[in-house]
Amino acid sequence: MGKNDKIFYGWWVVLVITILFFIGGAAPFAVVLKQLMTQFHTGRGEVSLCQSINSIAGGVMGIFVGRMLQRNSPKKFMLWGSVISGLCTLIISLAHSLWFLYLFFLIGGVAGAFSNAIAMFTILSRWFSRKWGTAIGIAMTGGGIGSILIQPLVGNIAQNYGWQATYILAGGLVLAINVPLILFVLKDRPEVMGLRPDGGKPAIGPAIIKPNIQNPEKLPATDGNTRFLSYLKNPSLWLMGLSFAFAAIGSSAVTTQEVSLLTDMHVSDTVAATARGITLGIGAVSALASGWLADRFFSRYVTLLFLILSIIGMFILVPAVSMSQIWPFVVIYGLGIGAGGTLLPIVTKDIFGARDFSAIFGFVIVLLAIGNSIGAPLAGFMFDATGSYHRVFMIITGIYAAAIIALYFAFGANPKPFVRPAKSAK
Repeated sequence: MGKNDKIFYGWWVVLVITILFFIGGAAPFAVVLKQLMTQFHTGRGEVSLCQSINSIAGGVMGIFVGRMLQRNSPKKFMLWGSVISGLCTLIISLAHSLWFLYLFFLIGGVAGAFSNAIAMFTILSRWFSRKWGTAIGIAMTGGGIGSILIQPLVGNIAQNYGWQATYILAGGLVLAINVPLILFVLKDRPEVMGLRPDGGKPAIGPAIIKPNIQNPEKLPATDGNTRFLSYLKNPSLWLMGLSFAFAAIGSSAVTTQEVSLLTDMHVSDTVAATARGITLGIGAVSALASGWLADRFFSRYVTLLFLILSIIGMFILVPAVSMSQIWPFVVIYGLGIGAGGTLLPIVTKDIFGARDFSAIFGFVIVLLAIGNSIGAPLAGFMFDATGSYHRVFMIITGIYAAAIIALYFAFGANPKPFVRPAKSAK
């Protein structure tokens, strides 16, 4: 098999992961939040805890998944994680109490840790080196495109058939599409097909940036456990994690409550779900653009750009009282938040290198999960207490500003080159 064949199959791997993210666009929780409140006679905060439980379970399990992926097959993890996630989603449609929801969101979160970003990005890091940012960006567009195309459908189904039908749809898609693609098409690494990353010669190495650009002396050439403890002592890890966790607080608070906010303005469920779908769907543009930009410019500045767009979106949202004001927010905020999933693994690799990527990324996912777990219930409980989202969205705007500061200093106080050095394909 020649060079062109190898590159061709590498892009097939990207296509599979893009489709997996696309199917994730069917997630119905934000669309049916109010229906769940009615069903279980509770407030927005209590229902939003489902999302928190799911995120925390996935984040905590992500620590172990990241470490295990250094020695095991990501494909197997993704296969079993998808099977269990799909079944959990189907079972959620049978929920008869809030505690039932909490339990299966917990199980689904654990399963999702095996099938979601850690394993996906680990596979992509094995297939691509020079074009890794572009590959991640393309894969992440799947989530945005899925949101644009599937969220309005989910909203229509919720409006006409109820919340149970939306979970049957979401679980059925995972089992019918994701599982066969992982089983029959996805490959763990190019070497199993006699190929190499990027289609280059065997001399190509996986690392683009040297590990730990700030404190290389803190990375002794020892076993993985000792190295991982060294990373935990590095302030860069915590600053980077906090930055993306702060951004996750914002995006989870806003996007989870967006449909409820719009229906409070007397917008129909279908239109509200469409607006949310476009918010997430426009992220497909920034997911692709940020990956392309991060292959050419240092990721510190690319990430700051998209965080600033998120803040601009919040400035538009806070005073908004009608759909004419919401649509500019949808576009600008969607562009801002859509880049996070692409840039997090790139920033991780830029700061710490590729050697222990899955273990470090698994740890960062925990901080990201904590952010996701805070945002939705924070917005829900503050609405229950004040009857408005205004105050919590002002707080979210400040949190985005903190994310910008933390991200800047995660790379060190000194300015870094704006443009990446040329990467040679030996």
